[in-house]
Amino acid sequence: MHLDQLTISILFGTGVQRPEIGAVLDQLPQLKLLGQTTDPESFAGQLREVSPDVVLVEMNGESQVPEWLANLPQEMPQTQVLVCSYSREPDFLIRAMQVGIREFLPLPLTQGDLEGALSRVRLARKQLMPVDNRQGRIIVVTGHKGGAGSTTVAVNLAQALAESTPGRLALIDLGRPFPDVGTFLDQESKYSIADLIQNIATLDKSFMQRIMQPYGARLSILHGAADFKDQDSIELESLERIFALLRNMYDFIVIDLSHWLDELFLKVMTEADMVLMLTGLTVPDLRNLKKLWPYTMEWHQDKRKIKIVVNRYDSSCDLQLGDLGNILQHPAFATLPSDYQAMMQSLNQGTPLMGAAPRSKLWRGIKELASRVVEEIGDGEQAAASAATPRKKFWLF
Repeated sequence: MHLDQLTISILFGTGVQRPEIGAVLDQLPQLKLLGQTTDPESFAGQLREVSPDVVLVEMNGESQVPEWLANLPQEMPQTQVLVCSYSREPDFLIRAMQVGIREFLPLPLTQGDLEGALSRVRLARKQLMPVDNRQGRIIVVTGHKGGAGSTTVAVNLAQALAESTPGRLALIDLGRPFPDVGTFLDQESKYSIADLIQNIATLDKSFMQRIMQPYGARLSILHGAADFKDQDSIELESLERIFALLRNMYDFIVIDLSHWLDELFLKVMTEADMVLMLTGLTVPDLRNLKKLWPYTMEWHQDKRKIKIVVNRYDSSCDLQLGDLGNILQHPAFATLPSDYQAMMQSLNQGTPLMGAAPRSKLWRGIKELASRVVEEIGDGEQAAASAATPRKKFWLF
């Protein structure tokens, strides 16, 4: 079916058919009517095999949102719900928006009002389609323990990529239990990934853009869920949909991922195009990393996607990069120098190293890391081919 053509079903929520609504639909040749019913309770079940692009719900003048209407966006997540009613009471509209309904049309229904709503539906569908088969690349920054420096590296890597590459960048905070990206950048936001999860059934590009918080000209931030209950409510299927939309909207997506070894951690690892695993060069660090390393090879079919980055590297310490390579049989991808003063300036000022310590050796190291990431991760065509490859299932250990 052509993108401009839409399928539609009519649900008469008051139990009485209104022929004048069907007459308006007849004036729009690019609409294909799949059916109409007066039974709202069984409506979603009747359309399990073939869901329409749009459901037009007639509510006459009701002032309350019935339970079946509140459940409709979740039961039919791929379908846009349009409500037409004589009622425009604020309580009714607010409740309908809370359950995921975005379009309201006044009765009597006119061709112009319906065409306007359908144009917005078509635009949303076009925005969700891949453009030139190019997909953004997901770069996960994590560590094998707390305090490895993943937030510092993720925040500054995103800034370095925004400075050195064209296109748009996203920084995603999946830190748990305390998401720190906002703190590192001295930002407060009303919205977080929890808002996307709560509206996953109707999530689209325009809603995503409202939730993302701009930082500079080309970097946008998706803040983490500060509430522990919201963190527990993040479902893996919801993450898949969020990541797919992010890939479609941004060229690079940098994720600050906490080290908790649970299903969410493994899911994000398998979705990544590159994982930067941070470690120090101490005996406990290498011992823990050696235990974790065999499992990382199971999570990724291509072990080259897992990159070891030695953070706070000091060439004068007892253990050296060769020791890491001998223990893991995998060389370090990059090193970041120990630069406590520059890091403290950045943290205390609430700004990336580019602004707080632009001449520091740590910022130079971050920029070199960004260059290596871009060189290694490939162009959009390679990323699209990688995304098309089935990902290996994972198991908790």
